[in-house]
Amino acid sequence: MAGIEKIKQRIIEDAQREADEIIQAARDKAKGLKEQKEAEAGRLKKQLTKESMELAREHKKRMLTIARLEMRKKVLAAKQEMMNAVFNGVIDRIQNMPDEEYRKVIVSALLNLPLRGDEEIVVSAHDEHRLDQSFLDEVNELLNKQGRKGGLRLAPDRGQFRTGFILRTGGIEINNTFESIVKTVRDELEPQVADILFGGLSPEE
Repeated sequence: MAGIEKIKQRIIEDAQREADEIIQAARDKAKGLKEQKEAEAGRLKKQLTKESMELAREHKKRMLTIARLEMRKKVLAAKQEMMNAVFNGVIDRIQNMPDEEYRKVIVSALLNLPLRGDEEIVVSAHDEHRLDQSFLDEVNELLNKQGRKGGLRLAPDRGQFRTGFILRTGGIEINNTFESIVKTVRDELEPQVADILFGGLSPEE
């Protein structure tokens, strides 16, 4: 009996030792896995941090680009507004001329046209008080003195413009409004105006 008990005890002890070894091995493996995972997590964290920083830099770069574009748009809009103000101001100054001075400008414009002398003159509602038929009669007298036909007459309708006039003849209308004239010369004059306003920069810069 004693021998059997010893064998049983030996088996128990061996089983316990084997169990202890298995448990220790499992613990060692678990510890190794934990350290491995922690190391991987650390690397991943660093990678994520690096990527986050890169993303942050890219976001900042995009925001700066957008801000610069918005600022450029605002600067361009301001410059264009200034250019428009200059050219619109020319029309304002012409419209607000004293009547006598304004009539002289219109007389000069009419006499420098290749008139047949029997055209209709369309004026704006703004000018009907100072460019009436009596004014055209004066122009007709000047035409006669130049040996030209003087039969200009005031059209019954009024034009939808501010200054100048429209010459109507044979179903054709020739636009001599100052709005049209300013628009025609604007492309030619813009570089000079830009040089004065922006020191040589065009409105697009």
